[in-house]
Parts: sequence; structure tokens; C-alpha cells
Amino acid sequence: MSKWSRPTSVSIPTIWATFEGRQIINGNKRQYWIQDITDEYRDRIVEYMIEEFTMDEPLCKYSSNLNHHLGLVCLTKDEDGKPIIAAMNCTTLCSKYDDESSGDGLQVQVLKTLMWVKKQVDPFSKFNITEYLDAMGLYVPPKFRGEGLGYELLKARKALCRACGLKVSITLFTSAISQKLADRVGFKDLYAIDYVDLEKVNPAFKYPGIQEHTKSLRFMYIVYE
Repeated sequence: MSKWSRPTSVSIPTIWATFEGRQIINGNKRQYWIQDITDEYRDRIVEYMIEEFTMDEPLCKYSSNLNHHLGLVCLTKDEDGKPIIAAMNCTTLCSKYDDESSGDGLQVQVLKTLMWVKKQVDPFSKFNITEYLDAMGLYVPPKFRGEGLGYELLKARKALCRACGLKVSITLFTSAISQKLADRVGFKDLYAIDYVDLEKVNPAFKYPGIQEHTKSLRFMYIVYE
């Protein structure tokens, strides 16, 4: 079991970034901010990830385990000035002391695929760390796409990690869109494999039609100096 806990000196929620959107609405650009996921947003984010994220991502890995208080949510305000969710990145802690979880149905196939990819290289030894920031899904609802929110969420990991004493962020990016965002932010490949080769490793790792839009799985990292 992980021995890590968020420093008590880092308040919850902390606002990690503020920025303007790209689209002009009623003569103004929408204002956004990125903060920690708090209890008031947790249930809605779980709904988004289960009902909508899994429809967009090539692989459907998701867990509602946000107990380390490392998840990020991008908020804006509606016409009445009330904060609303614009995007989310379910970032979480990955520790060398954690036990692998299990699932059922499609989750077993997906989980086994991801676990196999992550076992091809040992980030704990490579970076001499015991924990790193991982993520179980980044999602932007259709209404807010085109505003650069995914990019801003990936960037915000830097401030979060530095404040919480985490030196590295590593994530398995499964779609071409998220991989391009990761490239822009500065993530590099730790391990990558084409889906066609993944299927050769194990016929159970077959995802029909996935190669039409995404060539490979990319296990990517970024080190925060």
C-alpha cells in the first residue's frame, strides 16, 4: 500500500491555473480555472467518465479512486455566474507499493492490456522514485471542445506535482488526440507499441477498428526539475 499522502500545507482546493478560452461568446472570451477535484464535483465527474469518456477513448480504463486528492477539474461559470465543469483529468497516484486491481467483462481485457504495457519498463527504477502522478482519463465535454482545455489540464500537472513533491508524471495515452496534446506539453515516450503488434503479443489484446484513428499505445512521461 502506498505510503504517500498529500502534504497538509497544500490546501484543498488549490487553483493551479487560470486562463482564457479561445472562443468569443457575447463579445468576451470565457474565463477558466483549474483546481483540485472536491466533493461537490466528484459525483458529476464520475458520471462524465463512466457515461461519456468511455465512449470517446479507444480503451475504457476508469476508476473513481480519487482518494489521494490529486484529481484536476477545469471550471468556468455559466450565464448566472455559477461554477460549472468544463473538463476533467482524473489524475491519481501510482506507487510501487500498490497492488494491481482486478475487474470483470471488458474491464478485464482493458486492465490486462494496460498492465502488460506498464510492465515493459519500470519507471520506478528508471527515475529512482517510489510514486508518480498517473491519470485514468482526461475528458472535455463536447460543449467546451476547441478551447484548449485538455492542453491546459496537462500543463497544470506541473504545478500540482511540484507542490505535492512528485517529480514525474507518467500516463498511458491511448488516443491520437491525447497523444498530440502530450507531445505539445513535453511528454516523451517511455514505451510505445502499435496496436497491430499488441495483438500479436496476445490475441486478447484486440480492439477491432481502433487502428482507423489511433496507431499505437504510448506510455509517456515528463520530469519536473
